[in-house]
Amino acid sequence: MGRWYLRNLERGGQTEGGFAWRASDAQRADAPGSASAAVTAAAGIVAYVNPEAQRLAPLVAAARARLAELETAYTIEKSKTDAVQAALFKRLAEHYRKRDALRLVVSYRRKFLDSLLRGGEEEAEQTGAEFRQAKAQTEREYDETAAAMENKRELSDAEAGEMSALWRKLVRLHHPDRFANEPGKLATYEKLTSAINHARDTGDLATLREIANDPDGFIFRQGWGSLDFRDGQQIAQLKRLWESLELEIVRVLESTNRLRESAEYELAQLVEKQPGLLDAVAAKRIAALDAELVGLTTEAARLAVEIGELTGGGGAGIA
Repeated sequence: MGRWYLRNLERGGQTEGGFAWRASDAQRADAPGSASAAVTAAAGIVAYVNPEAQRLAPLVAAARARLAELETAYTIEKSKTDAVQAALFKRLAEHYRKRDALRLVVSYRRKFLDSLLRGGEEEAEQTGAEFRQAKAQTEREYDETAAAMENKRELSDAEAGEMSALWRKLVRLHHPDRFANEPGKLATYEKLTSAINHARDTGDLATLREIANDPDGFIFRQGWGSLDFRDGQQIAQLKRLWESLELEIVRVLESTNRLRESAEYELAQLVEKQPGLLDAVAAKRIAALDAELVGLTTEAARLAVEIGELTGGGGAGIA
């Protein structure tokens, strides 16, 4: 029976969202000329299709194609912008680290003096403890930023294309709307979709590949439970999918506009045309940072002297 069915479909064609049987059977169902039936006389079958599914299917396909085009363009432009920022950060990293450390010292020495004059030595000592915590937190954040910048690089056209294709495939398979009526699975799909979008936004091709190769394993490793994949093509799901694609198109357009309006994007465009410009920009910023470091060093020393005069010691351990 299965082979007969496939042979007749091959002869008469198959319409998405429908099914087929012998014309003699159709006489006991809808009339062949009705809105919900299409007759293939040569094959002797009647293929029943859903007109709403026929209307929605090309809309979904067009939205997917448009989104793929926009996603590819955004991914390439974002990766180029991020790569320039990462290269600039590497040139300025140590200057930023010194600048931020001195800013923290100056801020907390001022706070220490205020606490000392307002609440006495006990309150001022608490400020010293807060400084040590803030310093440790700042150093952790700096190391995390440096690590993130170290991993940023410009995606090749092939990688950008792969990322866009993977993202489309994964969002289509795992979109939460497919399980809108199953609350037990909805939360897991929302988390997975969020992870997919984050990987796309940050250029994390490795994570997208990981999810594509083993979605269940990825979910298990995150502690989100397991998923049951089913291929439903109901009208409500098609409508939600189309609406979601349209909303995502708007989101990508807005993200692209924000990117193109940023100073980082403008710099990336200029550097692409003038490769030596990055070194000139870095030198200019280093000069500005060095000037700021001189001012911060002077202010930190002045505050240390003032604290020493009031406490009989040095900078109260804020260094």
